[in-house]
Amino acid sequence: MSDTTTPELGQDVLFGIAQLALEQVDGLRPLAPPARVGEFLTGRRAKGIRIDRDGDVVDVDLNVTVRYGTEIPAVAERAKRVVREAVASMTGLEVRAVRVTVTGIDVADDDADGADG
Repeated sequence: MSDTTTPELGQDVLFGIAQLALEQVDGLRPLAPPARVGEFLTGRRAKGIRIDRDGDVVDVDLNVTVRYGTEIPAVAERAKRVVREAVASMTGLEVRAVRVTVTGIDVADDDADGADG
């Protein structure tokens, strides 16, 4: 059986792939928290990742914050590469562009210095 049709991929799948890829980039996080159940049910997406699809071509816009002291050009390039590779390899779609907009700097270190000791 040789069926040449490809399965239809929803926006939530593409969003999830981009979200997971961004978790691999140290010093950077999407502007908004991951999607919640209510967002899936209503179709409203959290801000921070926007994906536009035209046939087999995808454009990805990332609005992120970076940790204070992080080299912004280096982390932005890593985010572009990781998201492009993840979306392309997992979906077979052409990723025309990945644009990163740094919307803020995280000055508080939540992972350390939060407790005495």
